[in-house]
Amino acid sequence: MKNGITLIFTLLFFLSCKQKQTEYVNTENKSEIIENVKSETDKVTEEKVENVSAEKIPICDLRTLVEINSLLEKGTELNDQNFAVFFANMNPDCSNNAEYSEFNNDLIFRTLESNPKKFVAILSRVSKKKEILEFVLTQLRNPIHDGIDLNAIYKLLDKTETEDAKTKELVSESIKKALEKNN
Repeated sequence: MKNGITLIFTLLFFLSCKQKQTEYVNTENKSEIIENVKSETDKVTEEKVENVSAEKIPICDLRTLVEINSLLEKGTELNDQNFAVFFANMNPDCSNNAEYSEFNNDLIFRTLESNPKKFVAILSRVSKKKEILEFVLTQLRNPIHDGIDLNAIYKLLDKTETEDAKTKELVSESIKKALEKNN
């Protein structure tokens, strides 16, 4: 089922690239998010940060989602920069883009499941941009399909030691609300 969904989203991505004119996000916002992550971790190198912040990344960029999805499907552990770019790509205005919204929602759960500690750590760093935190929490409260194992994710998150207990609690509460709605 995941491979079918991935194929559909990949095809939709390529079609949307041909049909839509791309809008660009203010590079300063992306740079600021990447800098926040960089300043709090030495895992992100200067060169990688410069490359990410120098790019103009379109709003609701499916390419970012396809890249993150590809890494997850290969079983590659996402690094701090992957998480930072993923969160920086999020924008509440993207809720109007159905392809993006569905794909992004699925990836939020998959990235959380892949590394809850890093997910919470990077989310807490980029949550200085309150709209990103609220967007992620809303997505977590509203899973796009029932193939997401909310119980497993909730238990995994509960067992995870994190630096930011407040962000972890917000994420846990959001998943708890999703569980209540789906039961």
